[in-house]
Amino acid sequence: MPFSCSCQELQALPFFSALTDRECAAMMPYLETEVFEPGELVVREGMILARMFLVVRGMVRQEKILGITMGASGLEAWQEKEVFESIGPGQHFCAEVLVEQAPVNADWVALEKCELISLSATAFQEIRRKYVDMGARLEHSLCLSLHGSLKKQQGRFHCDVENKKLLGQMRIERKKIKAMHRIARSTAVSNVNQTLDTILEACMACLDVEKGSIMITDRGLLRVEAAFGANKDKILGQMQVINDGSVSGRCFLSRKPVFTQDIEQEQGLRRSPDPSQYRNNSLISMPLISHGGESIGVLNVSKTSLDVFTEDDMKILEDLTLEASAALAHEISLARLYRNFQETYVEVRRIRKQLLVVEERICGIMSTSWPAQEEKGVPAHE
Repeated sequence: MPFSCSCQELQALPFFSALTDRECAAMMPYLETEVFEPGELVVREGMILARMFLVVRGMVRQEKILGITMGASGLEAWQEKEVFESIGPGQHFCAEVLVEQAPVNADWVALEKCELISLSATAFQEIRRKYVDMGARLEHSLCLSLHGSLKKQQGRFHCDVENKKLLGQMRIERKKIKAMHRIARSTAVSNVNQTLDTILEACMACLDVEKGSIMITDRGLLRVEAAFGANKDKILGQMQVINDGSVSGRCFLSRKPVFTQDIEQEQGLRRSPDPSQYRNNSLISMPLISHGGESIGVLNVSKTSLDVFTEDDMKILEDLTLEASAALAHEISLARLYRNFQETYVEVRRIRKQLLVVEERICGIMSTSWPAQEEKGVPAHE
């Protein structure tokens, strides 16, 4: 319906505050008054809108339907809404349609009984042609409005970026905590090899990699005790001399991480003799050190994709290897004790066997000796 408010009421709206009384009077015929009941849809998402709205009385809210959420039973469903903002008397929305008509990206709903006035894009263009001064003032108001909307959108964008970053960090922390729990529980499995496999799987899952290995020190050598990847069977059990020329050797000797995005650029380091196993040159090697300061071994991970490791990846793996070192130290100590016991037992059996042989020989010699012959009644040789 036609706009019926007074000039003073019109000037009370910030968008029209710069207009003179005469310009307000000229403006009246171009405005429409619209009334909406509580909960009534003012603007529907996706519609092509051709007019802006100004709130005279009441409150309206901008909201968006995000989707359908199913209940736990799978039978119940409800719509989830995101509320962006609520505005009241003196404020306006959808001013951008005066410049370009485009689909609206959210709903506008009346929160209570609202009285709105609207200005169409057609009327705005006609005012600009017919009333130069008034058109310039309205353009200035529109520019201020769009600038304010842009700043608001930038603020939301920055918040969204920060929230996205925080969510990403939370997901990483959740994966890391899950990996740590797996590592901490790994000692409950039946043997050291299963513990090593569990630790390696947990670390690789946390970093989203598909290739890795754990090497444990064994009498001056590093032995591959756990491995995952295309060449798993090939490298399991391989022994490596500990020296500064290999990634694992340098990590073990320095007791510090070896992190590189391109091993080809690292002076004095060589990689696996089978380069076909790798799609890039990025890798991380982390030392495994017990709480007592003993070097246990190293944990290696490599990218099988074209992505490269980041500093954040290294920090995550550093935290995980601390947990892994604690879990492994006790298991490896027990394994070494058991191995030493087995070796000692084998050695004792070998020595016992030798002693039996010696005993048999001594008994044989003694049975043919002169005192033994005399006891049997054999005369001694003179």
